[in-house]
Amino acid sequence: MLKMEFHRIGKRPVFWFILIVGILLALIPVIQIWPESLSKEDYAMYPMSPYVGWMHFIGETYLIYTLIFPLLASLAYSDTYAEDYNTGLLKNILTRIEKKKYLLNRFFINFFIGGLVSVFPLVINFMGVMTAFPLIENNYYFGMPVVVNGSFLPELYYEHPFLYIILRLIIIFLFGGVLASIGLAFSTIVKNRYIVLIVPLLFVTALDVLLNAFGQLSLTRIFLGNVEVGWLLFVYLSIGILGSSILYFYLGDKHETI
Repeated sequence: MLKMEFHRIGKRPVFWFILIVGILLALIPVIQIWPESLSKEDYAMYPMSPYVGWMHFIGETYLIYTLIFPLLASLAYSDTYAEDYNTGLLKNILTRIEKKKYLLNRFFINFFIGGLVSVFPLVINFMGVMTAFPLIENNYYFGMPVVVNGSFLPELYYEHPFLYIILRLIIIFLFGGVLASIGLAFSTIVKNRYIVLIVPLLFVTALDVLLNAFGQLSLTRIFLGNVEVGWLLFVYLSIGILGSSILYFYLGDKHETI
């Protein structure tokens, strides 16, 4: 089934559209900060590096990225359960494999794809900035104070910057996977694919407004911003993963398809 699923992903135009959008969001900031007329000697005292020029910190397209993030996570694959149900493909699949196995495969593939397309622009941008600037050591006092006290793990950023980047990507990957899972879980209730795809966007928007109204950090700032979050991040991730998976497997298993 996995081979069939990945083949199916490759044939979905929306998947390639999302990747193209991600590439544009990633490379526009690279073009804007691309160095001109600099020699190798200039880099000896040049404060710019991929750790500073990453779009997560200074990219002008990052605001767009944060706004459409829930759509990036959900559009790629979250509607597949509804698609399988509406086209009758689900009945055909369940004649060959157990329903629990189908639900499990669908959940993990959707989670992986949602997370992958979510971090794709950030990965491409970091690689693009690396082609323009060397990976020089971070220095808080030399033009690199992008992660200050009250930001996300400043000690890790200045002592192990590459590990910091990896950790940020993992967190954003998980957030994208959670949002994709919310869309997938909702597809067991509503079979309209277009409604399913916008549910994660509506969910994040509503929760952001609610949290801001109570003076709390929004989901967008917690997962996509450069702020100190502490245990809240792991609490929200745990609730999101457990809640979406329990809802999906419970409703999906109860739903009669044959």
